[in-house]
Amino acid sequence: MRGRLIFIDDDEVFCNLLVRYFEQDYEVSGFTDPQDAVRHIRENGPDVVVTDLSMPSMDGLEVLRTVKAGVLDTDVIIMTAYGRVDTAVEAMKRGAYDFIVKPFTTDELSLQLKNLFEKRRLREENIHLRKFIDITYRPESIIGESREMKEVYRFIEQVSLTDFTVLINGENGTGKELVARAIHFSGRRKQARILSVHCGSLPPEILEREIFGCKRGAFADLPGGKRGLFEEADGGTVVFEEIGDLEPSLQEKLAAVLEKRSVKRMGGAEEIPFDVMVVATTSRDLARLRSEGKFRNDLFSPNIFSFRIPPLRERKEDIPLLADHFFSLYKNEFQKPGLRMSPKALETLKGYEWPGNVRELKGLFARVCLLEDAVLIGPEHILRRLGMPLPTPEDAEKEEIRQALAETKGNMTQAARTLNISYETLRYRMKKFGIRLPRRGSGEHIWWEE
Repeated sequence: MRGRLIFIDDDEVFCNLLVRYFEQDYEVSGFTDPQDAVRHIRENGPDVVVTDLSMPSMDGLEVLRTVKAGVLDTDVIIMTAYGRVDTAVEAMKRGAYDFIVKPFTTDELSLQLKNLFEKRRLREENIHLRKFIDITYRPESIIGESREMKEVYRFIEQVSLTDFTVLINGENGTGKELVARAIHFSGRRKQARILSVHCGSLPPEILEREIFGCKRGAFADLPGGKRGLFEEADGGTVVFEEIGDLEPSLQEKLAAVLEKRSVKRMGGAEEIPFDVMVVATTSRDLARLRSEGKFRNDLFSPNIFSFRIPPLRERKEDIPLLADHFFSLYKNEFQKPGLRMSPKALETLKGYEWPGNVRELKGLFARVCLLEDAVLIGPEHILRRLGMPLPTPEDAEKEEIRQALAETKGNMTQAARTLNISYETLRYRMKKFGIRLPRRGSGEHIWWEE
């Protein structure tokens, strides 16, 4: 979408010249009467107003005041003669984006406008990103209505109001990092940065520099030095993913830093204070690691705020909600709006143990929606993408017929149309598989029986 730009200048020739020059790049309007321009601004809210400072009926400062009083997302550039630069500077103090001194070339103004519209684009992207983050990581986005998940929501709500150190335990794929971010974006630090590091993904010497930073000249490959995680996230939140994988030497240094709430860069002597909330996640049994002497007792000890995220097999009542969410997500992404899922497919999902938890369920639906050509996703499609034995072709066909009859409430004509077969073929196959419609007035809630 092209940027919306208006020019205001009582010199009609000059105003028309500007309009003609910039209309190739922007949606442009020109006004020689500033009062007409102000009415247009109020009704249309353009992106940028370029106005002359000195005009007989209303000067540029009044135009600026009108724009700012209207709480419009509109930037103002003031055009002024050399002798009025002081007034133009005053306009910037009142909220103008910039000024340009007459006479100027169109190239000069063009560069100024390009820079302004680029800043507007970045500002808009940041607003959208912030909205996305708020939506993605707020607690409501962690899906589930089971008793176990309600405990998770309560935990997020409680600890997000504090600055206490938090430990989140759970199997791989349960959403520990999502919960960590939900804690951050639910609390008072949500406008600040959240930074994370995976404690098992980097060599110890590299990980140490990432966490604590290093002084200028301490390392040949970082001659300018490096700010560590605590400095970069000051005022926000630091997440240590898989803290159980942290090397013992780094455990000792981290414990001291968390105790002092200040950090020394590698090779440096200065203590740099920091203000961060610390969240750690782990899929390992820290109590066992402590008993084996592999994890320090004073680092993320049991008396801090700790919580266990339940695996998916312990909250199978949440599977329908999760399945519906991921199915809709990937149907839209892969542009398959007509894709449907049978109740038997859902039963298959609930019967699986999900060793990879929610992450595995999400990956399954990505594969199903991308790779399967069927309109109706049944158990065989789920099993195939899980790498499990498939039902026989007759079982699959029988299930498709049952599902079609259930969806059409026993209307065989509609069911045949759904299955893309003739009415006679449907009758033949129902007889073959022993599928019968319920007797009229039987009061049964199923639409077929054997």
